[in-house]
Amino acid sequence: MADYGADLELLAKQYGNLIQSLEKQLDEAKRKFAMVSEVIELLKKEGLYGQNKLFDVPTVLSDRYGEMSMWEAIQDILKSEHYKWASAEVIHAELLKNGFKSKSENLKRDIYSRLYRLEKDGALISRKESGVKKYSLAKKEGSQ
Repeated sequence: MADYGADLELLAKQYGNLIQSLEKQLDEAKRKFAMVSEVIELLKKEGLYGQNKLFDVPTVLSDRYGEMSMWEAIQDILKSEHYKWASAEVIHAELLKNGFKSKSENLKRDIYSRLYRLEKDGALISRKESGVKKYSLAKKEGSQ
């Protein structure tokens, strides 16, 4: 039985260390929670907390579409291997991620309108997948 004494002491020490580590993690989580709660209270006092999309800021990863027209950028997106078929939401996200510049107050609306017109003009085709309309470039005559 004495042989187990050293093993048990080592195990007890390991659990003690684990408890200390978890207590530190808990203290840090409590500190962060208190900070976030304080920010929420400040935003509520300022009347800003209920605003839609307060924290929805798109991350711009490149300026690839910064100097392109919307149609050029849409073509580029739909030519890529990853987006042979893409929804308006995906196109919107790609435009924002790649630095598309617009003076429009409602870029999403403009994208939907442009896609509708391009489809009507025969430049795009569409299909529904799981209830979501997706767009692709129309095949040109004589190309595969």
